[in-house]
Amino acid sequence: MITIQIFGLDHFVVGQYSREHTSNLADLFETEEKNVSFLSSDSVYLHAGVEQSSWNCLVIVRAPHRYEALEKGVADYLLKTLSTFAIHVIVEFDYYHDHAHYELIHPTYPRFITADQIRDVTADVGDEDDEGIDNPIDLDENPSEDELYTGNAFEGFEEKLAKAKGGE
Repeated sequence: MITIQIFGLDHFVVGQYSREHTSNLADLFETEEKNVSFLSSDSVYLHAGVEQSSWNCLVIVRAPHRYEALEKGVADYLLKTLSTFAIHVIVEFDYYHDHAHYELIHPTYPRFITADQIRDVTADVGDEDDEGIDNPIDLDENPSEDELYTGNAFEGFEEKLAKAKGGE
């Protein structure tokens, strides 16, 4: 398993990069695409307390030692292609021994989810008529989240509280 972890780029950019470059990287590593994966996070690249994201990009490639001989070609490719997303790109390789890798791949399910298996839930919202909706939203009764509620949030509860305490 080859894992390419990218710090300093938005995870949507890393997703796009992964989509467009996994095949080429697998070729450079002389392996199958299923052996190359990416990691992205919402972390922030910092230097001296100043955010460096998209200015500096750190790439850590974790791979078995057997791929070490291919390092230079992979590094050159990553430096060139990631320079379209960041000003400065640093690539570091971290190798591990094959015997230090364990995995459990469930035999019933495909190894990876593909883009065509993802349902776009935003396609279900929007341009359709409100016909057929049992409970349409009444904006007068349900103000938007942007509107400040100026009424009594505890209306009716004062009486219940007073009764519960034995008053009134």
